[in-house]
Amino acid sequence: MKKYSTLQKFNALVQIQTIIISALPYIIGSVMASYYYHNFNLVYSLWLFLAVICFHLAVNGHNQYTDYARYKQNHITSYNNILEKFNITKSWARKIIIILTLISAIIGIILSIKVGWIILLIGILSYLIGYCYSGGPYPILKTPFGEPASGITMGYNITFLGLYINMYNVHPFDNFFWAKAIIVAGPAIFVIANVMLANNICDVAEDVKIGRKTLPYYTGRKTALTILCCYYVLAYIFLILVIVLKYLPVITLGSLLTIPLVYHTTKTFVKNPHKESTFTGILVNVLLVLISEIIFSLVGLAI
Repeated sequence: MKKYSTLQKFNALVQIQTIIISALPYIIGSVMASYYYHNFNLVYSLWLFLAVICFHLAVNGHNQYTDYARYKQNHITSYNNILEKFNITKSWARKIIIILTLISAIIGIILSIKVGWIILLIGILSYLIGYCYSGGPYPILKTPFGEPASGITMGYNITFLGLYINMYNVHPFDNFFWAKAIIVAGPAIFVIANVMLANNICDVAEDVKIGRKTLPYYTGRKTALTILCCYYVLAYIFLILVIVLKYLPVITLGSLLTIPLVYHTTKTFVKNPHKESTFTGILVNVLLVLISEIIFSLVGLAI
């Protein structure tokens, strides 16, 4: 039996390479606060960023933990059974998940006391969705609602937090900032939802065996792939809307230059949806859309 280091096991459990999916929406929210509200709180932003990342890792770990139970219950051997593949014990996994959750919760509570109850409210909502996503008797991941749940929680909630922590003390306070955050978060919501959708398209046959009936199960692969393409179109439409409403600098339109690349990787995936090869392109699309948006926005802030 192959031996793995503690670091390798930790990385496998929490999938630390995926933190960028949470980091990018948070940065976009912070950039909007800097540009539109002309305000940025560095110290609080860094602390909340740490809480967001710890929560993201905790949710990843919880997903792997509950998947392990489902694979065992159905007597299925799978490449996706991370606990078994990396010889991770359930007790060790629980310990890591609890520690990450506590770090996130403690930071969130402290910041809530300092900047307002909205942080606590969004935190509690995110924790509930995070748990219900893979835990409980009827987890969200077994339903057709996994894509919107991941898109809203990671795309909108995190953008919202990045925005609020940097503009909560702006006077006069904008009571409709939450609605503006929805528009700014639009590109992130759709490209992140597509990561889950593409993953479910690849795994639909195996998911059925462990009781998961995700969106591709109900719509069929062809329709699910059409939805995936539509989500990218909506992401760019929201990006244009953000500029029209002047929530981010005009130069952010430069992000539209990524359309040919996103089209190419999406076309490749649609032709052959495969977890070990073409799925990587869907992850690249997240980086192309969101990192380009951030870079062009920062350039706009600087000039």
